[in-house]
Amino acid sequence: MLSDLDVARNHWPSANAFYLERDTRTELEVAHLTRYVHVPIEIHVEPQLATDVTIQRMVLLAANLTARWARNVRVLVPEVDLASPLSIHGDRGLRARVIREMFEADPFGNFEVGTLRTSDSEGIRLRVGLDTKTTFPATENDYWIDAALWTALGRRGRQSSRLECRDAAAPTAALAAAIGAADLFKRAVDHRLDEWIDAVDWCTWNHTINSEAHMHAEPALVPSTADVGELLLAGVGAVGSALLYILSSMPLQGRVTLLDRDCVETSNLNRAPLFTALDASLSRRKTDVGLSLMRLLNCEAKAVYGSWHKHGEELSRERFDVWVSLTNEGGAWAEVPFQLPPVVLHGTTTSGWGIGFGRHIPRLEDCTACRLPRPHAEFRGPCSEGEVRLSAQREPIRASLPFLSAASASLIAIELIKLQCPNAGSLPNAVCADFRYGLPSVVAGRIGPTNGCRGCQMAGLAIWNERGGRGRYASLSSHLDLAM
Repeated sequence: MLSDLDVARNHWPSANAFYLERDTRTELEVAHLTRYVHVPIEIHVEPQLATDVTIQRMVLLAANLTARWARNVRVLVPEVDLASPLSIHGDRGLRARVIREMFEADPFGNFEVGTLRTSDSEGIRLRVGLDTKTTFPATENDYWIDAALWTALGRRGRQSSRLECRDAAAPTAALAAAIGAADLFKRAVDHRLDEWIDAVDWCTWNHTINSEAHMHAEPALVPSTADVGELLLAGVGAVGSALLYILSSMPLQGRVTLLDRDCVETSNLNRAPLFTALDASLSRRKTDVGLSLMRLLNCEAKAVYGSWHKHGEELSRERFDVWVSLTNEGGAWAEVPFQLPPVVLHGTTTSGWGIGFGRHIPRLEDCTACRLPRPHAEFRGPCSEGEVRLSAQREPIRASLPFLSAASASLIAIELIKLQCPNAGSLPNAVCADFRYGLPSVVAGRIGPTNGCRGCQMAGLAIWNERGGRGRYASLSSHLDLAM
C-alpha cells in the first residue's frame, strides 16, 4: 500500500514538474537566480533544550517554513519525545514530526534530521534556543531565536546569553520561528549585510521592540490554553491556514467555523505551513483540511463552503465572539461593519515584505471599512510575496515569502489569547512591521472610530446588541452613541 508521501510524489512526473508548479508565483525568469533554493541550510537545537515545548514549537515551524523554498535542509536535533501539545498527529518524537512536515511540504526535497555534531558544511545556520552551553561553535553570521513569556527574541553572532525562563505563549514562539525563517531566506538570497535581521526583542503584549519599557508591562501569566470561544475564521488561505497551524500547537477550546471557497493548489505550498503536497495532489478543500486538524484537537468545528459575499449575511446572524476576517474578495472588508460583527481581527501581508494586524472592537475602535479601504495599494496580493533585491547588480526578482503569512498569523493568534486577559481593549489595535530592511521597527498604536465613517456608525445602532453585541467580549465596547 502506498504511503501518503508516495501518493503525493506520484502526482507529479518529476521533481522539476513539482517545483515549476509550486513556485509559479515566484516569477524567477532567469535560471541562475534559482540558486538560492539549493543553498545548504542547517537548523540547530542544543541537546539540553530539546525537550522544552517552546523550543520544539520554534524548530517545527522554522523547519516547516524553510522546507517550502529550500531544497537542502538539515535539522540537527536530538531524539526526544514530543511535548504533549505537539503530539496530536501521533508522531513518535520530535525528529519524526520535523522530517514528516518537511517532506509533506516538499516530497522531493533533500531533507535530513540528525544529531548535533561538528559539521564541515558551509550551510547557513539558524540556532534555536539561547544558552551558554553550546555543543556546536557559532559563527558571527549565525542567527539565534528564542521566546520568553510574551517576547520573541533574535540575536546575531557568537552568543553567550542564556534564558532563565521560556514558558512563552505558543504564538510568540511562532513569531520567533517566522523571524528565524526570514533571516535564513535573506541570507540565502544574498541580501546585503545591512539588511539582515539584527537583534530583536519583540514584546507581543504591547508590541514594543528592542525596548526595556515592556519588562514591567507584561502580565505575570501566559494562558496555557487558547480559549477562542465561538470563532469565525473567514478565509483559510495563507494567513488563515497558518493561524490554524499555530493554534494547533497548544490546547484549544471553543467552536470554530471555517469559511472558504477554494481547494488547495500546488502554488499554495510555498507559503502555508498547514497544507501538504498530498492536499494539493487531491485538491482538498481548504476548509476540509482545517476541519481535520480541529478534530485532532477535539475542537468542535464546521465548514461553510463558498464566499463571504454569499454567506456573510447568514453568518452574521449567528452568535460569534470573534470574527477573524481574512478574505477580501468582492470588497468583503468594506461589507463587514454593515453586518454588525462582534470583535473583528484581521491580518495581512503587503505587496512587499510587510505584515499588518488589526483589531476592531465595535464602538471603541475603527472598522475594517475605514482601516482597509478599497482600493488600497499596500495591502493587496499576491499574498506573501515581495521583491528580492540582491547584493550584486542583478535584475530584481519576485519571490514567495512563506514567513510573512506565519508572522501575520502569529499576531492574530496572540490577540486571541490576549482577549482572555484583563485590559485587552487598552492595548494596541494596529500593528505593522516590515522584514525588507531587517525588521528595524514595529509600528503599533490604537485607532478609534473614524468620524463620519458609516461603518463605524453601524455599531451604534440598537440592532448591534442583537448581533455582535451578544459575544463574550461585548463589554469591551464603549457605550458611545454613534447612531445617526
